[in-house]
Amino acid sequence: MSGEILRVDNLWKSYSETPVLRGVSFEVLRGEVKVIMGPSGSGKSTLLRCINLLVRPDKGRISLEGKEVFPKPYDSIHRIRQKIGFVFQSYNLFLHMTVLDNVRVGLIKVKKLSKEEATKRAMEALRIVGIGPELWNKYPAQLSGGQQQRVAIARAIAMEPTIMLMDEPTSALDPELVGEVLNVIRDLAKQKMTMLIVTHELDFALEVADEIMVLDGGKIVERGKPSEILNNPKHPRTRRFIERLRRRVEHGHR
Repeated sequence: MSGEILRVDNLWKSYSETPVLRGVSFEVLRGEVKVIMGPSGSGKSTLLRCINLLVRPDKGRISLEGKEVFPKPYDSIHRIRQKIGFVFQSYNLFLHMTVLDNVRVGLIKVKKLSKEEATKRAMEALRIVGIGPELWNKYPAQLSGGQQQRVAIARAIAMEPTIMLMDEPTSALDPELVGEVLNVIRDLAKQKMTMLIVTHELDFALEVADEIMVLDGGKIVERGKPSEILNNPKHPRTRRFIERLRRRVEHGHR
């Protein structure tokens, strides 16, 4: 399919003989926002890391734009990763580099752009996420958590990836900072950036997702339209998970 960006077929992964992913299969189309939800330990982060080849799956197949990434990559792992943006829970910024350098370093070292072109593209990416010039020469330690995560998103955007993977991008943030990061991701969704997002933010998922997949015990137990999954889940495990999340929100926990 010409509009298919990512396909995952029958993906398995175990750690010390404990299965973490057990035959996961799905696809992501161009411009689609797909959200993954599920209880802690269900395999969500491992799935994203397998797609980016930070973790090697045990078996299965991963394709990017119709070309095999695993088990027989069509290109070097390094070049494939350039096509897959990754936003971690914990920002992963270089603490000894300024905001601007954090965003442009990959453009210079990986994309081989001139410093001038890399600077231009980095500035544009930072503007997209609402990080103004007054912060470009600051260091990560001088920023709030929300600002740091927005810089991390800018770094990923600047590389012009084919798909963005986001692993609970707001989970490490104080509650009052969550909104500013979610607003950036909302804007990216409106611009039809292809994204695969792990999140527990129910209202956000309802708003931006084209489809929600619920992962439990290393398997996709349910998938469908956000309104169906969040308001009328069919699988008992999904119902329990959503109810537990709603209770946490009602009691002021994230």
